[in-house]
This record gives sequence, C-alpha cells and structure tokens, in this order.
Amino acid sequence: MENPRSQTKVAMTYGLMYGLASAVVMLLFYFMNTDVKSKAPQYIGWLLLIAFIVAGTKSYRDTDLGGFIGYGKALGTGTLISIFGGVITGAFTLLFFTFIAPEMTQKILDMSQQQLMDQGMSEDQIAVAMDYTKKFMTPTWLFIFSIVGSAFIGFIFSLITSIFLKKEQNPFGTNSIG
Repeated sequence: MENPRSQTKVAMTYGLMYGLASAVVMLLFYFMNTDVKSKAPQYIGWLLLIAFIVAGTKSYRDTDLGGFIGYGKALGTGTLISIFGGVITGAFTLLFFTFIAPEMTQKILDMSQQQLMDQGMSEDQIAVAMDYTKKFMTPTWLFIFSIVGSAFIGFIFSLITSIFLKKEQNPFGTNSIG
C-alpha cells in the first residue's frame, strides 16, 4: 500500500487548485469588463472555495485515512486549503493590481468615494475615509487581506462542511451500526 499523503500536502494541492481557479475567475470578470460593484465574482469565489474544501477533505478522508475522518481533522483540512488558496489568490491579486490592471485601484477608490457621497457624508469626512481607504489599497495590504479573508471565510465554511464530511470509525472495529 502507498504511503498516505499528509494533511498539509492535500491542503496545498487543493489550495493551489482553488487559488488558480480564483485567478481565472478574476481574469474572466476583468476581461468581460464586469462592473466593479458586482458581487458575482465574490459569490463565485465562495462557491469555488466550498467546492475545493469539500473535494479536498473528501479526498483526504477516502484516499488517505481509510474512509474515516473526525470533525476536527476535517475542519483543519478545510481551513488549511483556504489558507494555501489565499496565499495563491493573494499573490495573483498583487500581480493583477500591479501589472495587469493597475487602473482598477483607482476605479475602486472612485466607487468608494461615490458611495460615501451618496451616504451624505461631509467633504471632510469623505477625505478622512478616503485617506484610510488609500492606505489599505496597496498591493501588500491586498495580499495580506486575501490570506486573512480566505482563512476566515474558509474556516466558517469548513465549520459547516465538516459536519457532513466527518465519518467516525466505530471504536468496536465494525463499520456497521446496530
């Protein structure tokens, strides 16, 4: 029998696939000239994350752990997939905003400013808010937020998916109940 893959190796593999899929989605929406306000890329990104968490955890359970995985191990696997995927997505985001679409930063800042004006904020309040927004729209901060955001949302999704993916081994050595 082959040696089973480690949890980290599985998470890296599925995290890489998630990160690459996210990059493709980001590029597709960019080249389709999707409105900056659109939530579609975010929702598709979440669906991709859930799909790769489920696929990775299920693969680890069925291929490497003999068909059994506890809730905590499933939660950890899903969260690790999210973190590794966040690193890949963050690196791509850095490249995207630096080289592929540097104008997107200004589009996002303009949209943010318009939203603040629509909320009826004063010019001084808008100026202060925009100063903070600009500080966090640097490629480095976008990279960091990508990792942290992916880890957080991946942890939340993994809390839920692990309920359905866990499969405890019967302590008495039989796989049937009854």
